[in-house]
Amino acid sequence: ALREFFRHPEDVARAHLSGGLGGKRVVIQGFGNVGSHLARFLQEEDDVRVIAIIEKDGAVVSEKGIVIAHLAEHIREHGTIKGFPDAHYVEDGHAMLELDCDILIPAAVEAQITMENADRIKAPLIAEAANGPVTYDADQYLRERGTVILPDIFMNAGGVTVSYFEWIKNL
Repeated sequence: ALREFFRHPEDVARAHLSGGLGGKRVVIQGFGNVGSHLARFLQEEDDVRVIAIIEKDGAVVSEKGIVIAHLAEHIREHGTIKGFPDAHYVEDGHAMLELDCDILIPAAVEAQITMENADRIKAPLIAEAANGPVTYDADQYLRERGTVILPDIFMNAGGVTVSYFEWIKNL
């Protein structure tokens, strides 16, 4: 979905961005099945700079970019993002949704961007990889302010479709 978005310069310009995905500064909330794979693919295949990963136990932040393979290895070994040597640890991970970046990708749980924090969201492009991460009121507010939001129904439709087929096959 992000690759397709960046194939349309008029849409990219609406988000006050330019060019392709390469070099874009990205913040991802959630490092589970969706977030970890998304981070790896965006970094390795699209040359984005993942500047923050937000997890339930805090966040790791590095303006120069986080090497996703190194972070994944650290989590496998230690079970946490805490202590990751190549980035700054921030205990209040939720506040990192407000970090200055090009693309914010909430890929964890619903209702993470609400009217309580919407005015502090700096990303001009939000790609909803979780189900309903932006509340209705916050969505309206952000869109009126000029933020482009790629909705969850578009961003993660493939996962929902696969879940449906697993469900009907009783898997």
